[in-house]
Amino acid sequence: MDAKEKAKRAKERTTRRVYDILKNHDQETRTIEAQIEAERAALEVDLAEIRTRAYPRAVRYDTPRVQSSPDPDGNMVKIAAAIERRTARTKRAVEALEERQRQIDNVHEIVLAMDAKAKIVLLTMYYPRRTYEQAAEALGMDVSTVSRQRKTAVERLVRKYIRLHGAIE
Repeated sequence: MDAKEKAKRAKERTTRRVYDILKNHDQETRTIEAQIEAERAALEVDLAEIRTRAYPRAVRYDTPRVQSSPDPDGNMVKIAAAIERRTARTKRAVEALEERQRQIDNVHEIVLAMDAKAKIVLLTMYYPRRTYEQAAEALGMDVSTVSRQRKTAVERLVRKYIRLHGAIE
């Protein structure tokens, strides 16, 4: 695959993602926030479970006793490694979710920085989501004019997004 083909595919992916952001930004933002909270809560539960594995035979006796294992340091190393792996997994998941949130914020910032005509059409269509008929009525335009201006505005939005932030992978 040559460079032109890669650039074309990257632009197509970015265009699809920008359309998706425009259509679902409010719901996706709420979902991302909930997913981040769920990931962090699951991490805490898993870390507590891993830590309890460090002392599985912790039994209280009436008289002091010493319990030992054949390799106490080896068990602690395994527990530390398990904690690191689980923490890293959550970190990767949260970073991916935060990147999606940054993409949504970047698209919104670019929309707000566009010229008046493009900004009005995009904000009317997608903030909150409306049909072409509803947007045309709100703007006092013909439906075909709204459709044409939306298409042009989104194309410019994608070009500006790629120029400022790179293609969305």
